[in-house]
Amino acid sequence: MFGSLTLGNLMSISTLEALYTYWPFAAAFIGNSYLFVIATTVLTFILIGVCLIVKYAPNMLNDLKTTSNNEMPGLALKLWIILLLAFPVFFDAGPLWFVLWWFFVLWGYLTSTERRIAYVFISLVLMSSWIAHVGAGFLTYSQTNVNKEIFSIDHNMGSPKDVLAISAWIQNNKADAEPLNTRAVMEIENKNNQAAVSLLSRSLSLEPNSSRYYNHLGIALAGIGKNSEAIKAFQNAATIDPDNVIYHYNLSRIYQATYNYSQAERSIRKASTIDPEKVRALLDDETGNKGKRYIFEHVPVWEQLARQMKPSEDLVKTADSLWYLGFGIFGRNRALYMGLGALLIVFLLRHIPEEKFTKRCNRCGNLYYAGTTSKLGYPMCLQCHWIETKPKKQMNSFLTIKAEEIKEYRAISSSFAWKHDFILPGLGSFIVNKHGKALLRLTIFCASLILIITGGRFLYSFIPSGIEYTEFVRITGIILLGLLYWRVYKSPPLKYGV
Repeated sequence: MFGSLTLGNLMSISTLEALYTYWPFAAAFIGNSYLFVIATTVLTFILIGVCLIVKYAPNMLNDLKTTSNNEMPGLALKLWIILLLAFPVFFDAGPLWFVLWWFFVLWGYLTSTERRIAYVFISLVLMSSWIAHVGAGFLTYSQTNVNKEIFSIDHNMGSPKDVLAISAWIQNNKADAEPLNTRAVMEIENKNNQAAVSLLSRSLSLEPNSSRYYNHLGIALAGIGKNSEAIKAFQNAATIDPDNVIYHYNLSRIYQATYNYSQAERSIRKASTIDPEKVRALLDDETGNKGKRYIFEHVPVWEQLARQMKPSEDLVKTADSLWYLGFGIFGRNRALYMGLGALLIVFLLRHIPEEKFTKRCNRCGNLYYAGTTSKLGYPMCLQCHWIETKPKKQMNSFLTIKAEEIKEYRAISSSFAWKHDFILPGLGSFIVNKHGKALLRLTIFCASLILIITGGRFLYSFIPSGIEYTEFVRITGIILLGLLYWRVYKSPPLKYGV
């Protein structure tokens, strides 16, 4: 389900620009990029949760010791913390449930920046159903809604199987206009213009504002000699989309065929004012190919994308599988309720007094219950706050001792954070509240791992044969990971003495 068949050597691609405009390749590129971003984001949030556990587990242990009056053995308290943090495992939960649960359990310890990260995660939970749907649309591109068959026939690459698939789809999905148009174009090319007129009339009854269908109807009508009706069809197309060169060009050709040279000249002049280079290319092409008078339109990219994301049985199943892979327990239709429930829980957690949770002073490292926060929102004990607000001229021996304590803690924190950043880039930065640096390093680390593991390929769809980029992507991931660790070595999370 998570891969699409490749069409090899079916379309001549001579330039890089042609490759980028080749929609199936573009769909594969966009889909891989989208799934890469999603995978990186998910892994980053999981590691953020791990960082928060490493950072605040000692605070939780201190609170449990205080609550139990130091009567319980340390090992039992540690096992209790592990059980509490691993609680979702009893419900066969996905990894993102653990992240959400960790945010809830650790909420009282989090700084303002870390709480904003939690809000971002909850917003992703709210959108997770839509995110899974889009990912499934890319994964099932060539398997749903006859996307592959429409593209193949639209670009003269269709096989008899594609024609049969389109015909069967039309029989079973009478309200779908695009396959009717595709079949009509095929009939026009086979000189069955009357059948094409019937098909396009059905398409326009479903989508009466489609300029592309009117353009093809005009070509079909011209093919059976109904020139006045063909002119009207082309005019309707130009009225709906007046900036489309093709419609004015086709009008000029039908006027020329009916010896209305003044109108033909007017239409070609109108087309030239819109895009003179394209008009010149069309005229040159017509000169070289005498049988090619009228111009067909391919299915636009945005309509291909919309059709790709159109719900279908396969797409819904794939989206449900993707969502369940991350969250589990509930179905994808509960995503919105999960997000709203998480917001409600967070709202209630905000009303628990801060004094109920151990805080570690960001300056001296002492644990406290009653304290304040610095201007940047980091926890600060009352002694450090007093030093912060006391005039320098009132310095005394106590302040000198406290300053030495702060200096010693900073030296220990600098070494501790640096070592932990080598274990997991961003972990040490989180511990010392350098959140911007931590998020950047964690994201780069996760992106590098995803590139190395997957080679940047989550799916393939109509990619022309001979294109193999996974090894290059993996090498890029290795280089990126090496540069990240080099940066960790050169730039510790906390510089001693600063």
